[in-house]
Amino acid sequence: MEETKEQPAEVSAEQETGAQPVQVRKKCSAREVFANYFTATRMAYLAVFTALSFILRLPWFEFSIIPVVPFLKIDFSGVFVMIAGFALGPVAGVVVSVIKEFLYALCFTQTIGVGEVANILIMLPYILIPSIIYKKRKGIKAVLISLAIACVSQVVWSIPVNYLLTFPFYLNLYAGTPWANGMKFYLTVWYWAVLFNFVKTVIMTVAVLILYKPLSRLIKITNEKFSKRKKKNEEV
Repeated sequence: MEETKEQPAEVSAEQETGAQPVQVRKKCSAREVFANYFTATRMAYLAVFTALSFILRLPWFEFSIIPVVPFLKIDFSGVFVMIAGFALGPVAGVVVSVIKEFLYALCFTQTIGVGEVANILIMLPYILIPSIIYKKRKGIKAVLISLAIACVSQVVWSIPVNYLLTFPFYLNLYAGTPWANGMKFYLTVWYWAVLFNFVKTVIMTVAVLILYKPLSRLIKITNEKFSKRKKKNEEV
């Protein structure tokens, strides 16, 4: 039998040049993703939602509901943060929340920014859970279920944030109380703080649901607009 010589396999362009093209594509895609996400249109929407959220965050629109913890105050700024999350996605919701608190810290803070950081941290479950679920499942049913889950998650998440950060810092700043004593104080009033966060999330949720219906068309249009843009960019 005649020996057949194996033909050398064709070497692809990628094999010849190694992984460099893939790495270049990855580097380019990261920049492209950022550029494609923060488009002029999306930035305009972010600016509108941030402005509305910041207005409702002003000191004149916040109020306390539990005398035992008067420094814990309710405001409705989270409503438009959540609407931004529904309309533009979870990243946009977090961005609006961060910018709104940053602006408030610059203009009105009484806690050197720590209270604002605490607000951002405590709001994360309430922003992320509904907006992530809404990306997968649209409609009022998904909104109701996701907001209910978010309410419970935020209340639970607020416990370690208040215990480790908010209460110790507040008491240390205004009364010179040692950090550990501030944590101990939280344990004496934790149920009031939990009640406060529960009432706050319920009130915000009711406000979101009231606004959801009239704004649902805007949410749908913006979702479709950015989904089509993303699909077009992926095809290119």
